[in-house]
Amino acid sequence: MTDRAETATVTAEGAADGAAPGPDPVEEAARAWWIRVASPDGAPPAPDADFFAVGCTSLQAVMVTGGISEDLDEEVPVRLLLQNSRYGAFVTALRAFLATPDDEAADPGRPAW
Repeated sequence: MTDRAETATVTAEGAADGAAPGPDPVEEAARAWWIRVASPDGAPPAPDADFFAVGCTSLQAVMVTGGISEDLDEEVPVRLLLQNSRYGAFVTALRAFLATPDDEAADPGRPAW
């Protein structure tokens, strides 16, 4: 697995060297899996789109976070989506989670889900 800080800085480095920022891998993975699972018409989610309001379940939340985990090579806990069911809030929480160093993200008092 890659380091969380490394994953979070991939896009920032592209912008820092004067090049146009490349696609944001976090946003791309979140959008792709959200569309695959929660958007039957294939439309991109609005920032205020609510995962559970469109009829998705916790099982589908596991599918989304599992797919993002595979795409980013980083274990994404399902609780991020359960606690942040609006698309914009989820992407923000996902970025914050990935930007947190591994040793700070580990909380033995909380389950990973």
